[in-house]
Amino acid sequence: MRKVIVISGVTSGLGAELSRAFVNLDWLVVGIARNKEKLKKLSNELGKNFTGIETDITDEKSVASSFNIINRQFKKITLLVNNAAIFKMGEFSQCSYDDINRIIDTNLKGAMYCTLEAVAIMKASKENARIINVASVAAIHGIKGQAIYCASKFGLNGFSEALNQELIQYGISITTLYPGGIDTPLWNEKN
Repeated sequence: MRKVIVISGVTSGLGAELSRAFVNLDWLVVGIARNKEKLKKLSNELGKNFTGIETDITDEKSVASSFNIINRQFKKITLLVNNAAIFKMGEFSQCSYDDINRIIDTNLKGAMYCTLEAVAIMKASKENARIINVASVAAIHGIKGQAIYCASKFGLNGFSEALNQELIQYGISITTLYPGGIDTPLWNEKN
């Protein structure tokens, strides 16, 4: 039976590259992202092993709807990659409430929403599964000018550690990645 991977934030950068790599490994790839046109373009490029679903991971109804589609179509998730993230560089005192909400909602709550839905599918399939949370070196130590981003990634790290202890008994494991800067649009926009 073929493996199914769900990746958030697939329309650029790391998410797009992961989608290409897993399609080449003959996995069934489900990419979720907000940009419908970019999803369509990626779907045309990657072919029948890629399914793009327009999803706003900051909206729990959008996430629930997308994972209902995934469950109906695939009946399992082998691997979830919480990759979607946004970033803003700047002194905290110069940030707005909107900056706080957008970054926390995407980087932390979005990953939690996707995980909540994926775990239900993973448990029901009774197969070993994994969740990969793409954190950052900013999840390990604070970085000047990145207070909100660091808070979101520290939160993701704590979430991952606690959740791993809960899910291991079901054959679901958590891996957290802590990359530094990656040559992606997210990184290049801030530099």
